[in-house]
Amino acid sequence: MSDELTISAVGAGGGTGAAGTSTVAVDELFVDAARLGAATCVIDGWIRSVVVIGRDLGSLPLPAGTGMWESGSPTIALEHAERELRRARELAESLQAGLGAAAERYGATERFIDGLWRLGASIGGHWLGGAAPALLAGGVLAAAANAAAAALWRGAGLGATPLERWLGEHRGMLSDPAFVRLVRLAADHADEFTAGALHVPLPSPVVATLGSGVGAPESASVLLGLAGGAGLLGSRLLVEGPVRVERAATRAVDAPNGVGDLAERVPSNGADGAQIRIERYGGVDDPRWIVYVSGTVDAGLVGDRQPFDMTSNVHGVAARSELDALQLAGGGSGAGERAVREAMHAAGVQPGDPVLPVGYSGGGIVAANLAADPGLNVVGAVNLGGPVASACSRDGVSVLSVEHDEDLVPASGGAGQPSPDRLTVSRSVLAPGREYEGVLPAHELSAYRETAALIDESEEARLAAFRSLVAEITGGGAGQRSEWVATRVVSPEPTGAR
Repeated sequence: MSDELTISAVGAGGGTGAAGTSTVAVDELFVDAARLGAATCVIDGWIRSVVVIGRDLGSLPLPAGTGMWESGSPTIALEHAERELRRARELAESLQAGLGAAAERYGATERFIDGLWRLGASIGGHWLGGAAPALLAGGVLAAAANAAAAALWRGAGLGATPLERWLGEHRGMLSDPAFVRLVRLAADHADEFTAGALHVPLPSPVVATLGSGVGAPESASVLLGLAGGAGLLGSRLLVEGPVRVERAATRAVDAPNGVGDLAERVPSNGADGAQIRIERYGGVDDPRWIVYVSGTVDAGLVGDRQPFDMTSNVHGVAARSELDALQLAGGGSGAGERAVREAMHAAGVQPGDPVLPVGYSGGGIVAANLAADPGLNVVGAVNLGGPVASACSRDGVSVLSVEHDEDLVPASGGAGQPSPDRLTVSRSVLAPGREYEGVLPAHELSAYRETAALIDESEEARLAAFRSLVAEITGGGAGQRSEWVATRVVSPEPTGAR
C-alpha cells in the first residue's frame, strides 16, 4: 500500500512526445522536473538583470575613489554573480534532463518487461488453446468429482470442503499484481488461444496479421455473438433489452473542487436507488454538465431489470469492436450507456453542451464510450477502475483513468490501444500480509476515492491541468443536481434480439 502515484501516458506511436517512447514515473519525478524548469526560467531572469545592471553601471560617469567604489569594483562583482548564475542554470538544466532520462529509462524498462509478458502470453495462449479439449474434459470431470465429494463431505457434517477452505485462504491471488497483469495480457490474446484450439501453427502469418486486431472488444463481441445465437434458442444469457429512466430527485449543490470531489459524488453502486447523477452549471445560455455513473450493481450474466450489470458491461466493451456491427443478434450498446444517454436527454443536455462524464467500474466503460462519441461535446472524462484501455479516443479529449495495481477489473479490458489523450494514474492500495474483506478489495469505490484525493494533492502538471478543467466546467458556482433511476424492460419471452 502506498500514497505514491504512478503516472503513465503512451502516445499513438507508443509515446507521449516522440513516437516510440513512453513516460512512466511517479508524480514526484514529474513535479521535480517541472520545478527545475521553472527555476531555470527564474535564473535566466536574474542573469538578464545582472547584465542590464552591469551595462548601466558602466555608463555612469563616476570617477574611481568615490564612496560606491571603495569596497571594490561592482563590475567585477557583477561578472562573478553572472558566472555563478550561469553555472546554477547549467546545473538545473542538467538535473532536469537527468530526471527526464530517468523517466524514459523507467518507461523503457516497463516496455521490456511488458514485452516478455506478451511473449509468454502468446506462447501460453497458443498452448492452452491446443490443450483446451483435454483441459475442458478434465475440468468437467474434476468439477463433477468435487461436487460429489462436497455433497458427501457436507452430508457427513464436516462443513466446508478442503477445496473451499483453500480457495478462501488464497482469495488474495485475485489481487496479486502479477495475476492482474496476466489477466490484462490474456484479454488481448484470445487469437492465440483460438489458433491453438484449431491447431494452427503459431508462426502463421495469417494469425500474426489478425492477432494485432484482436483484443478485449473483439473477444467480447464474439462472446455476445455466441450468446445471441443461444438467445434465439431461448437463453437470456447476456441478452439486452430496452431501458427507461425516471427522475428521482433534484436539488442544488456546490461545485466540486477537484477529482476527489468528483469521485465522492459517484453513486455507490446504486445503493441509494439512483445509478445516475447529472449536475448542471453555468447560465441559461452556456449550460455545462457533469454526469456521474454508478458501477456494476448486479454481477449476474442474465439481463434482468437492473441495467447496470455484467450484461451491460460486456456489451459496452464489445461496442468498441467493428465485429459488433456484424452481429445478427445481441449487438449494440449496453443498457447502462443507453440509460445514461436517455437521462442526459431528459435533463436537457444538448449536443453542443460541454459534458464531463465520471464513471466507476462499469460506469467507467460508459464514461469512456461517451468521450469517444463525436456527436457529444465531451471535454474530458474520468474513469475509476473501469476496463477502458481498449476504448477509442478523440483528439483533444482528455481521459483520466485511475487503475489500482491490484485491481482485476481494469485489467479485464486488456492492454488496449495507446492514446496521447489518456493519462493513467495507478497506485498500490493493499498492504502486504493484511487480510481484506470482499473478493476484490482493490476495486472498492472507497479505495478509488482515496486515490482521487491524492491526485488533488499532486503538483504534476497534467493532473493540475485536469483539475483546472473541472473548474472550467463548473465556473466555481453552485449547480443543480438531478438523480435518475434506470431499469431494463424485460420481455416475458426472450427473443435474443434488441
